[in-house]
Amino acid sequence: MRSGDRLTLMLADGLGHGSEAAHASGAAVDALRHSAGLSPAECLAKLHAALSGTRGAAVAVAQLDTWAGRLRFAGIGNVTARLREGDRWRSLLSRPGIVGVHRPGTVREDDVAWTGESLLILHTDGLPSRWTPPSDTGVPPADPAVTAAVAVRDAGSSARPLRDDTAVAVLAPAPPDRP
Repeated sequence: MRSGDRLTLMLADGLGHGSEAAHASGAAVDALRHSAGLSPAECLAKLHAALSGTRGAAVAVAQLDTWAGRLRFAGIGNVTARLREGDRWRSLLSRPGIVGVHRPGTVREDDVAWTGESLLILHTDGLPSRWTPPSDTGVPPADPAVTAAVAVRDAGSSARPLRDDTAVAVLAPAPPDRP
């Protein structure tokens, strides 16, 4: 969701499976439409209120300020965030809890530099926790949809197939020839 120089990306994984899990994720999307101008931690507070009465969800919110070149991130639950900074990957940590059911008293918000080489990958627990993005230093980021598809493809194996609730969201810098 874009608001001026800010781009907000959210990944919500409703607890469990089926229509009740989908309802919780849908409620998170609806609430984000009214909260996208807030900081990630403030968004999570609004989402917590909006998801009360649902099963709840694991939610991560990343907000890129394109003018300032800064990325802010906050998450609650088992949504993982991995940020490429130059030639290394860094994990951005989510707090334990369930948005809509049990929100921690304080929510940590990471604030990091965003450059033309940065890449952010958010994923649900459908991808194994041991999965790490490939080291592809010097290679410009691919289209975000391709990056997400490769993450899903590479994280699974015949010995451990991916679960049906796997979700991946990618934030990449715009190529120089695109806005």
